[in-house]
Amino acid sequence: MVDLSDTDVYLTFRFEDGTELKGTINRIHAPLLVEEIKSRLPIGGKATFLRGEMKITLDIGKGYAKPTSQAKRGDIAYMPLGDSLCIYLEDMTTFSKINILGRVISDDAELDSISSVRRGSGVTIEESK
Repeated sequence: MVDLSDTDVYLTFRFEDGTELKGTINRIHAPLLVEEIKSRLPIGGKATFLRGEMKITLDIGKGYAKPTSQAKRGDIAYMPLGDSLCIYLEDMTTFSKINILGRVISDDAELDSISSVRRGSGVTIEESK
């Protein structure tokens, strides 16, 4: 049973070039999906920055919870097509449906810094407080 009194899961994204980003995902947005991600932490994946979004492969193979095509700067979302966790650096309409899970809580300069992460770089997603 999920303890809804503690709905936020705090994450740290550590990229191999030393870049770090903090974020939070919330069980209210997609309880089963957030629990699946939390149960697999730490997660290692590959990062790709393309057209204003950072995609990190997850290999969890989940579907849609509350699908949308609208993302805002700082959103953290799961994209079933491509099985990726995405971080958005700008407001956009996505090419496929996404599940918004949470937000980046790092400052704007740290968020912007992920645009320089080399394509295919390793990234580790860890739970933090």
